[in-house]
Amino acid sequence: MSADRGIRRHPPHAAELGLILLVLALSLFTAVVVALPTGVPALVNDRFDVMIVTAATLVAGAVAALDWARGRVAHDPAALLRSSAFAVLALLNSLTLIAGIVGADARLGATLDDPGQLPIMSGVVGRGVSAALLVAAGWVALSRGVPALRPVLVLVGPAAAVFGVLVTAALVQDALPLLTPQSVLDGLSTNPTDAVARGAAPALVVIQTVIGAGFLLAALLAHRSYRRSGRAADVLLAAGLLIAAFSQVHSALHPGSFSGVVTIGDVLRLAFYAVLLIGVVAERREDLAELRAATMEVRRLAESEFAAVALEERARLAREIHDGLAQDLWYAKLKQSRLAQVAGFGGEAEQLSNEVGGALDSALGEARDAVAAMRQGAQSGPLLDILMRQVDDFADRFALRAELTSNGPLPEIGPRAQAEVLRIVKEALTNVRKHADATVVRVDVSTDDHLRFTVTDNGRGFRSEAVTTGFGMESMRQRAAVIGAELTVSSEPQNGTRIELSLPIKRKKETDGA
Repeated sequence: MSADRGIRRHPPHAAELGLILLVLALSLFTAVVVALPTGVPALVNDRFDVMIVTAATLVAGAVAALDWARGRVAHDPAALLRSSAFAVLALLNSLTLIAGIVGADARLGATLDDPGQLPIMSGVVGRGVSAALLVAAGWVALSRGVPALRPVLVLVGPAAAVFGVLVTAALVQDALPLLTPQSVLDGLSTNPTDAVARGAAPALVVIQTVIGAGFLLAALLAHRSYRRSGRAADVLLAAGLLIAAFSQVHSALHPGSFSGVVTIGDVLRLAFYAVLLIGVVAERREDLAELRAATMEVRRLAESEFAAVALEERARLAREIHDGLAQDLWYAKLKQSRLAQVAGFGGEAEQLSNEVGGALDSALGEARDAVAAMRQGAQSGPLLDILMRQVDDFADRFALRAELTSNGPLPEIGPRAQAEVLRIVKEALTNVRKHADATVVRVDVSTDDHLRFTVTDNGRGFRSEAVTTGFGMESMRQRAAVIGAELTVSSEPQNGTRIELSLPIKRKKETDGA
């Protein structure tokens, strides 16, 4: 389970209050159990015991696999160490399960008919190593400059070492240290649900308490990680480790490491794995949310980069047209003017010269318009400011009265949509200059549920069929369609023309990506 540092997602006080209440509840419950005159209760139920071991094996194995994958992909040493800890627990539980299935539990001293030291030692070794690895994982998650770890070695190494120790212990069972006196084991064999006398197994109590302290320390480190990251997975890991710590205390009070015996420690371990499973689900959800956020950020950066490249390309083309094609056209116009002044140049030749001059004038005008359009398209900044400069430039160049009005600030519509809006308004103004014979043109910008750009003039107007098919209207409609907008044109002879571009504000995200 991850301890990545990210944006805080959950209220820290509520989570910490929950952990405090959990500690108080577990402490009170343990105190009550210890104070019971009948001792620590237990029961014999083979199916329940198998269910607990099976659930522990599956959950520990799944968490180990997920953390190992995260550690490899994200180069997270803390995740690798956690995967190793849960791999050890998965190994311990799977060996217990396999021994019962193949009938080897009797030879290993894991049955109530002839209980031995090996099951108790196996639990101590496996959970002790797991607790140490979880403490190391918590420390690494809070540290900086931790060297890289080899994923396979970290995953397999501790589990292989534990497996080797357990195999060796199985071969020399008679030489194992007496963690639990034989008299206690004989009592469990006779009455497995009876309480173990207080102080009857002091070595086991000390060892289990130390292991419980290890789980408690790992829980504190997971809580520190939660305070940094705010991730639900970290606080759930801390809660699970608290339960694991108290399960070790109960295992010291009643060593129920034998087939069919279910103690309070076993039930608490089942609760630990249940919380762990919830944490895995929470972490997967948080990872998915982070992935979505990262995808959106990458998309936004890609769109910004695309817009920047497009603006740079437009600026480059504008420079090339201005410095190349426009200069050549101007040079040709100068030569044509001198040619028209040559003596004896008249008749049909003069007419052709005038036609060439007119064509050159038209080409120069188109070149200037193209340069102006590309330079305006290459501008960045607030849309209203760019429109104001565009309208002012139009009025200065063509001696027309041009006005811009707006009912307030404009929402962001994205670089692509902004460029297309500017081109459409530019084309509408060009139509006014070329065809309307107008003296006044107004550009009005308004917002409601749509962002509307309206260009009106007091010119001579057009016939409806000419408005539909001519004057670059098809090009403007295509540009509007690209950004999800709608273009409408209304005009009557001698009554001016009105062009309106309507862009839905609710589709802002779509226009950003257009």
